[in-house]
Parts: sequence; C-alpha cells; structure tokens
Amino acid sequence: MFAVYVTLSVARYLTGNPASWDIGIFTEAVARYATGQAPVVPIKGMDVLGDHFSPVVAVLAPFFRAFPSPVTLLVAQAALAAASVVPVHRAAAELLTRGEARLITAAYGLSWGLSAMVWSDFHEVAFAVLLLACSLSALARRRAWPAVWWAAPLVWVKEDQGWTLAAIGLIIALAYRQRLAGALLAAWGAGWSLLAIWILIPAMNPNHAYPYWKDGSHHLGVLASGWETKGPLLALLLLPTAGLALRSPLVLAAVPALGLRLISSNPAYWGTDWHYNATAMPILFVAAVDGLHRLRAAGRPSWARGVSPWLAAHGPALMAAVGATMVFQSPLNQLWQPGTYRTPPHIQAAAHAERMIPSGQWVATSMGQLASLGARDEVCWLQCPAPPEWILLDQGPGTWWQGQIEPSTLTGHYPHTTYRTVFHADAVWLLERTGPA
Repeated sequence: MFAVYVTLSVARYLTGNPASWDIGIFTEAVARYATGQAPVVPIKGMDVLGDHFSPVVAVLAPFFRAFPSPVTLLVAQAALAAASVVPVHRAAAELLTRGEARLITAAYGLSWGLSAMVWSDFHEVAFAVLLLACSLSALARRRAWPAVWWAAPLVWVKEDQGWTLAAIGLIIALAYRQRLAGALLAAWGAGWSLLAIWILIPAMNPNHAYPYWKDGSHHLGVLASGWETKGPLLALLLLPTAGLALRSPLVLAAVPALGLRLISSNPAYWGTDWHYNATAMPILFVAAVDGLHRLRAAGRPSWARGVSPWLAAHGPALMAAVGATMVFQSPLNQLWQPGTYRTPPHIQAAAHAERMIPSGQWVATSMGQLASLGARDEVCWLQCPAPPEWILLDQGPGTWWQGQIEPSTLTGHYPHTTYRTVFHADAVWLLERTGPA
C-alpha cells in the first residue's frame, strides 16, 4: 500500500497537477519549521496556526531539512496511511481468522477514503488516520488505556479532532465500562477543541477569529438540505464494510466529524472528494471487525433469519470484493491511466523557469508552482503584498485554478515597479524585477 500511495501522489505532483494550493501551504509551513521559525506562510498571508491548529506537521521538519522538497510531505503521508494498515490487521487477526484479517486489511488499504486523501496532495489528517487506527484497534481488543494513549495526540492534528476524542472517551466509559479512562479522554479532547477554536486560533489569526465560522450556519436547517449529495456519501461510507460497522459501538467515533460536515453550509464537505473521509476509514473498518466478532460471539438464535447469518460467515470476503470493485471508481483508478504519468510541455517549461530563479527570493507564481518554489523561496499565489523579485506565470492548458491572466495584469499590481521578461515558452512567463521595489 505504501508503494501504491507514493506512486499515486508523487506522480500527480511531478506532472504539475496539484489538487489545490494546500500542498504549497503545507510545504511553506514545514520549511519554516525546518529552519526554527514560526509557520508564517506568505501564500495564506498569516501564521497557519491561525487557520487550523495543526502543530503536528512540525514533526516533519527534520525530514524536510534533509530532503527539502514537497515530495517529502507526500512520502510521509503515504507512510502514515500505509502504517495504519498494521493496527487494522492486528485487530482483525486477533478477533477473526488470519485469512479473514488479510481480506479485511486489503479492503481497508484499497478504501476510497484513503485513496482520495493521497490523491489530494498532502493534508495533516494523515496523522489522524494512523492514530485513530492504533487507538480503535487497541479498543477493539479490549485494551482501554493503550487506546487512550494512542488517541490523545489527535488534539494536535486539527482543532476538530478533539470532538472525535470526546466520542471515543464516551465509548470507552459507557460501552467498555472504563469510566476513568473514558472520562479523562473525553475531557482532554473537548477541552483542547474549545481551547483551539476559541483562544489559540483567534490569537494567531489576523482577524482574531476562528475563520471557519464563515462555513457555518451550523444549524439543523442546513442538515435538511443537500441530501442528493449527503445520501450517497453515507451509503458509500457504509458500503466498504458491508454495513458490519453498524454492529459495533466503535462506529460512533465517526459521528462528530461527519456530523460537523453535514451541518456545514459549505457543500464541499458533503461529498466524497478531497481528504475529508480519510479519518472515517480506520474507524469504520475496525468497527466492522469488532461488529463481526460481536455477531459471531452472539451466536445464531433459532429464530435468526435473513442477512445477518450470511454476513457472519462471508462478511470479510464481501468486504474484499467490494473494495476491489470500488477501486475502478476511486482515485486508485488513476494508477493505470497514461495521463497520470505524462508531464505536459508547459509544466516542463515552468520547471525550466524555476531553475532560473535563485533560492531565497520572493516569487509570485501560479498554483502549479507553489509547492516546488515554496520549498526554497518566499512564495505568493499570483499576488504578493509587496513587489516580488520574480513573477512566474503558467497559463498552460488545464490550469483551471486561475483562468487566463496576462503578465501585465500581475505587474499592474505594482505600479512603481518594473519587470522584464527573461523567459517565455509554452504559455509560461518568467519576469524579473528591474525597477525599484
């Protein structure tokens, strides 16, 4: 799975096809951490801890210092996602048979939520995927305190993960009768989420507010809308586990994150794209393992009829079959598309232009070059607050993220500064500042 994830994500980066500006933002943030600075990112124009509370990405700084490239982040994400396979397998191997564990683990590794994450460049939730897999695997095997210790660092992955911790704590306290462990974890998670959202993020945000209240209208009225998108999402979340996840209390750990998405007024959170479903995968698959174990432990009463006995016998095989089938509809489908590995001429031209820019410069650039330049320069997306030393504009086909912008439009933002064109090929312009800043 590590090889699959690395191939998928690195190929997208190398061919100049970023999913968004996020890979550039995270690259700049980690580059700052690697030099011992606060993660003030020119792309966002702020300290990224004032956007999302995700200090966990600082652990990548030593690796980035050794290998200063966005690829370092993509490889780390692939490693985190692939490592999460191990605790899922451990839970399945202990509670079921070894053969069934392999089938379920294969289905998990191929799950569409994980592949969507690695296809969407880099995001901090990759850390949450591994921590959740380890925590819930321990809990499924009736090891409450290890589950607490694995879950506790989630509060430093993202500000909303504290609510997931609170749910896990309640599960430990109520379903597993470990009241002290559960209460402590729930308080730890809820406390950190409240602290991050109300104090830490506003303190570092230029507007002194939590910026995602704008995606709010978080109320029940929003919950009633958008079900042409939300309904398929729920179905696709349950399908890979053949519904077995619903037979375990562990599935409730997915409720806070999913609930916040469904009551958000931002439709981007309602679907199957991006990285938003990655953290649900370890929860649902470990819950399926636990649910299947509970189903078998309960036995088959004389009155039992219908699908439950069949699922108890054939659930792992069905999960593997569904996982293999869904590969053709998930981002893993990109692995055998020739275009995935083809670098367009304008991206080759942009790479040549990048090599003409010395390190440590201020550069205004297109989205496709944010990450690569952000690893070594101070980079802004198209427009900097002050005249940059270089402007790199890629207007090649497929650069949907900016539309058609003429170089004169960008230089027009700096009326008292002059630029000269030093490179122009395949709809790529490189301009160097020649006049006063």
